[in-house]
Amino acid sequence: MYNTIIVPTDFLHEESTIQALKHAELLSDTEGRIVLLHVLEDVPYIVETTRETMGEWLKKSGVAADIEIRDGGSYHNIIESAKENKADLVLISSHKPGLGDYLLGSTAEKVVRHAPCAVLVER
Repeated sequence: MYNTIIVPTDFLHEESTIQALKHAELLSDTEGRIVLLHVLEDVPYIVETTRETMGEWLKKSGVAADIEIRDGGSYHNIIESAKENKADLVLISSHKPGLGDYLLGSTAEKVVRHAPCAVLVER
């Protein structure tokens, strides 16, 4: 079981984020911590609106998790969040890849290569 699990979301796939949160809860220690992370990447979202949407997803999932919002490149911020939170696991969803990233989505692939902890890629 894991003490701290980072669950990044791309904000495009609500159902897969909720499913990932439920899986994180199953993998978490009793006293474990889950962090739902979204990186604003040149997207004109308002931080408070983003926080509200993430809060709604947490309610729908029934999972207790902290919300973290960062600005900048997604995979760099996922790696930094994992380091700063001393994460044991990053649980990341990978969606239908294009030709350039045939097996994993490009962000998931970079997180797998550079994360300081275990990475579980969920399809």
